[in-house]
Amino acid sequence: MSRLLIGVIITDCHIDFQEEILRGIISQSFKSNCDTAIIAPFHNFSFKTDHKENERRIFNLILSERFDGFLYDRSTFYDEEIKKYIDSLLTRSGKPVMLLDSSGHKNFETATIDDSDAFEKITDHLIEVHGHTRIFCLTGPKGVFVAEERLKGFKNSMRKHGLYYDRNCTRYGDFWKESPRELAAELINGITERPEAIVCGNDIMAVTLTEALIAGGIRVPEDIAVTGYDASMEGYRCVPSITSYSRPNFQLGAEAFRRLYRIITGKICNKVPNEFGQLRLGRSCGCTDDPKLRHDIVRKENINQRFESDLLYGDMLFDVTNVDDPKAFGERVDNYTFFLYKMSHIALCLTRKYIESPQNSFSDVLTFSPGDEMKMILSKSAVKREPMPEGYFSSNELLPVFSQERSYPVAYYISPLHYNNNFFGYCGISFGKEPMSFTSLYLKWINYVNVALEQVRIKAMMNKTIFDTNRVLLYDENTGLLNRNGLVREVAVSASVPVDCIRIQLTGLSKMYYQSGEEQCRRIGTAFARALRDCLHERELCGVWSMNTLCVITFTPDRSEELFLALSERVRESQFSGDDSCNIDFTVGQYTFPDLREPDLPDAVHKAAVNRVFSYSLSEHNANPQFEKLCLLRNKIMKNPEAPWNISEIADQLYLSKSYLQKIYKTYFGKSIIEEMIQFRIEKAKALLSGTDRTVTDISRECGYSSYNYFVRQFKSAEGLSPSEYRTSCKT
Repeated sequence: MSRLLIGVIITDCHIDFQEEILRGIISQSFKSNCDTAIIAPFHNFSFKTDHKENERRIFNLILSERFDGFLYDRSTFYDEEIKKYIDSLLTRSGKPVMLLDSSGHKNFETATIDDSDAFEKITDHLIEVHGHTRIFCLTGPKGVFVAEERLKGFKNSMRKHGLYYDRNCTRYGDFWKESPRELAAELINGITERPEAIVCGNDIMAVTLTEALIAGGIRVPEDIAVTGYDASMEGYRCVPSITSYSRPNFQLGAEAFRRLYRIITGKICNKVPNEFGQLRLGRSCGCTDDPKLRHDIVRKENINQRFESDLLYGDMLFDVTNVDDPKAFGERVDNYTFFLYKMSHIALCLTRKYIESPQNSFSDVLTFSPGDEMKMILSKSAVKREPMPEGYFSSNELLPVFSQERSYPVAYYISPLHYNNNFFGYCGISFGKEPMSFTSLYLKWINYVNVALEQVRIKAMMNKTIFDTNRVLLYDENTGLLNRNGLVREVAVSASVPVDCIRIQLTGLSKMYYQSGEEQCRRIGTAFARALRDCLHERELCGVWSMNTLCVITFTPDRSEELFLALSERVRESQFSGDDSCNIDFTVGQYTFPDLREPDLPDAVHKAAVNRVFSYSLSEHNANPQFEKLCLLRNKIMKNPEAPWNISEIADQLYLSKSYLQKIYKTYFGKSIIEEMIQFRIEKAKALLSGTDRTVTDISRECGYSSYNYFVRQFKSAEGLSPSEYRTSCKT
């Protein structure tokens, strides 16, 4: 039986708090013989930029069928919009989801740990060790589960010791910096009576409060003792260092995994040994630092700083950008994986869209969708390069390693590769048997990779542009057809049998130039060239001789009449195509080359102009102007069904009565204007439902419906399914 693959949705994995949770998850996953894929963006989306917003594309991996269930640390994402987006993807996946440390969610289960007991212990420390009796509590936002649990622990400790507290002693905050600054200002200005100590709901608030109090002339801990919670590095680096509590996050991660495993399999897995939280003493309460802890932290920071310095002042960025193709890029990056602390395996995977992007325009945006094709350009263990799969694989596989037969489970962090609004692919990194996360150095390393990938892409596109300079000299920039130089060159090298030169002159362009301007003429000419290209046979040459003249070189005798008839039909059909219309007067002339040894194309084109054989005139082919107007109207409704189409206004614009308009429209097309508008709206809704993740409410508005309920009724009447049922049917 294949292993379960558990997905973990979390961010800021380099922070100690999250790393402990992940260590518990991975340890329990290995104990249960399960694979783990941590979808790990680098930002919590609290601030919005194009670059940060583009990271959300990595969450499309949630829809992979490889996953059997998800652990979701929702509280690590700060923006409500991104939370709702991830929620919707997880719901669409149809897989079991276990939340970590979140209050009740209508769709997902939740695993929590007892914060109240731990917070009670840190309050006990202030009372029993330091003898404080008047203590304040600054917790997190009201209604947030962990904030309420920590407040509960504070109250339990105060009641247990028989100490008085009231609503002035407790305050809801933000788990961030604004609320401690406000409290500090009140204490400094005498608005609020000073307590002997303040217990904060996390280290960020404790650090901010301590710095603000000291800046205002209040000493910590001599005047007011301060404690934090979570035992973060920020708290330890503060002066004075923050007394805090190392929360049992390892236990939270392991317990959440066990609960999810039981939901998926119906079985109970063996537990890894629990790691309980403990008090971490600092100077902010009046205690002294733990010498061993100080030694371990200083050592870890020194190692990290040395490698960060080597990365900053080294040649990695210059070296990896000095290539112009993905394969060479992977070979260069291979030389710099030593920066990744305890890395066991790394895989760089790029989308087909990125790899083929040099063939496209600079303005094209590289997106990422479920099932996109990926190619691995680097597979590296801790010591050597490894063979990579040939060709492309689906992003639904996440990484090829998850489909391989193995005797052991694996855990990979999958993080996005992107630059501003262009998405390149993702990087998977594993630490082998070590249940750990990456450091902040990995973020800097990936940033170098992202910048380098963008530079490699630009360089490849620039090289292609230089390579295609000769092509630019031989092709018309508007139509993409050969220009005069290109035609002369091709005829000189390819003529080997008797050929005809067919000259097509757009006689109507001269008149249109004075009526509608140059832009309209260019649009008509480009559309006409597309129509002509569709009529060509294999091996026929076609090009632009001048602004209003096209030329066809054919090896088929007597081709002019056949080409004229086919082209006339195309032109007539185009008159109802709005902006793609090329319905214009044109003439056709023909000349046969007498001598192929020295084909004189300019002379042939001139003689073909003299030998005019066919003419197309609008006045001869536009016998029913009413029908044309209605076809154009129908085309506009088809392209913009969401517009507020009004029968009376349409009739006025066409100089017809309302009743006559409705009568002849139904006569020509078999349906009324309103019936066709509804049909086109439903077709647009179907395309949005099957091809996007947008909500049904948004789609109803996009399709011109002001009432959601009316949209649902009309959709169900037309399709026999509700919009939601139709979207579900498209996935099966």
